[in-house]
Amino acid sequence: MIFPRFIQEGATIGIVAPAGKIDRDAVEASKDFLHQLGYKVALGENVFSSFNQFAGKDESRASDFQHMLDSSDVDVIMCARGGYGTNRIINELDFSHFMQNPKWIVGYSDITVIHSMLQNRLGMASIHGPMPKNFTGKKIDESDIVNLFNILKGNLPEYKTPAHQLNRTGEAEGELIGGNLSILYSLRGTPLDFDQHGKILFIEDVGEKLYHLDRMMMNLKNSGVLKCIRGLVVGQFTEMTDSETPFGLDAYGIIHDAVKEYNYPVIFDFPAGHVKINQPLIFGKRVLLSVDEKGGFLSF
Repeated sequence: MIFPRFIQEGATIGIVAPAGKIDRDAVEASKDFLHQLGYKVALGENVFSSFNQFAGKDESRASDFQHMLDSSDVDVIMCARGGYGTNRIINELDFSHFMQNPKWIVGYSDITVIHSMLQNRLGMASIHGPMPKNFTGKKIDESDIVNLFNILKGNLPEYKTPAHQLNRTGEAEGELIGGNLSILYSLRGTPLDFDQHGKILFIEDVGEKLYHLDRMMMNLKNSGVLKCIRGLVVGQFTEMTDSETPFGLDAYGIIHDAVKEYNYPVIFDFPAGHVKINQPLIFGKRVLLSVDEKGGFLSF
């Protein structure tokens, strides 16, 4: 796995919108936020564009992202937001120059498409973490922001989580992979699908029906993914909804049911996903996952 170079204060952070459109005020606020932290900001030419639900037409979003990949003046690429649309442009991007001069790419949700390209096709690490859309109303000393920029500067965090009734104890080491479960599910059977063998899998999601979640977990189980991983980190599953006829389990119950026959460690309620405090994770990095009766521990 290739790891981009770490940065110094004063580095230039590029903001680009490869998926959903974003409000101009949110981008301007994120610029001010990053300036407070001591960084320069470069905006994608089309970051304020709008085409239906997207931040501009496919070719415009692809052109912006390509420029950020190729620019020698940009040290970090931050995706402005998720939403939907990254899969419409991913195959139009040329990563050849980027691979010669790699830089950290940061994002989550729909940006799981990019993480999947980086880890599963290119062997490149990246950061699942807060995006400019999330900076509005945040303070520069909030723990996820501190941890994000510590990672970018080479200071890797350790995470401890409280005990959860569904946690499964144990210890495992492996490469951390994953992201938004709906996106991972949509990439199954494509060249961006992941190799599960020996991996620590992280999952999170938002706004799904409970039976949709069960369908996705059954895909991972029936295809052998859940049998082959070494550990599971279950992030936040927010705004999940039931059907008129209740499913009978909540989101964590569905996940617990899908993995109950395996004996690897599982952390539930990890503080990452579509929540105010979204702790950053390094995908592609080998991690230690340890769970006991007191809670969970994840270190890089």
